[in-house]
Amino acid sequence: MPGRRMAVIALLTGGAGLLAVLTLSWGPRNASGQGDRSVVDERVADLMRQGKAGELDDGERQELLKRLLALGRRNEAQLLLEASNGGPRSLNERLLLLDLQRRNGDHNAAQQGLNQLLRLHPSHPDVLSQQVLLQTKTSSAKAALQAMEQRFKTATAGQRVDLGLLWADGMRRIGKPDDAGKLYQELAKESPKDARPLMAHALLLKERGQHDQVLVQLEAARRREEAAGRPTERIDELAASWGISAARIKALQATQEPSRTP
Repeated sequence: MPGRRMAVIALLTGGAGLLAVLTLSWGPRNASGQGDRSVVDERVADLMRQGKAGELDDGERQELLKRLLALGRRNEAQLLLEASNGGPRSLNERLLLLDLQRRNGDHNAAQQGLNQLLRLHPSHPDVLSQQVLLQTKTSSAKAALQAMEQRFKTATAGQRVDLGLLWADGMRRIGKPDDAGKLYQELAKESPKDARPLMAHALLLKERGQHDQVLVQLEAARRREEAAGRPTERIDELAASWGISAARIKALQATQEPSRTP
């Protein structure tokens, strides 16, 4: 999944804390943002030496983890998390470790960690997202989506949007955009105050080249945020990343104000 799309999905599902932020930072393209490459490499080497000697404090450990991820050194980042005082300390770090293990091909370790998290957090959207991603590696995308569908059908009202967004994204990834679009519409009707299904639908429509409908969905999402007294920055940022100005959304909103389309 491309970085921008991952950012959108993390945003729509409520974010994944450290997982979302650091996953999107992977790759040498971000190393320059931390200073001259030689200086960065020297700092990482110093921190690695301190880590082997057991001399890293919490702040230095976090710094090393971020720098390793930014440089694309995922195997070393995984080892750092696994070796840190018995392993990851927070849910976000455990999710990050799962993501690293899956990406690095260490599927048995990822499955063991996932099983533990599912016992502790059986309905957490980020845990379920990792379950789907791992299942697509170890079994099949169809089996992963069937498991997500069953969870969605038995979910409480407060869980359905998060689970539905993950399920719909899975359908998109296996080439079922029509089914994903229907689910986004269902979620938007079920949760009339939640802008996320509309934003997700806008992403799907953009991928399908239906640009006029993208604008309509973003305008409806903006209206929901405004009605709930929430800021609209995330919609404006999403639109800007697609080359759509906030002014265009506001202009459409003004023309549709009397009709109050959903």
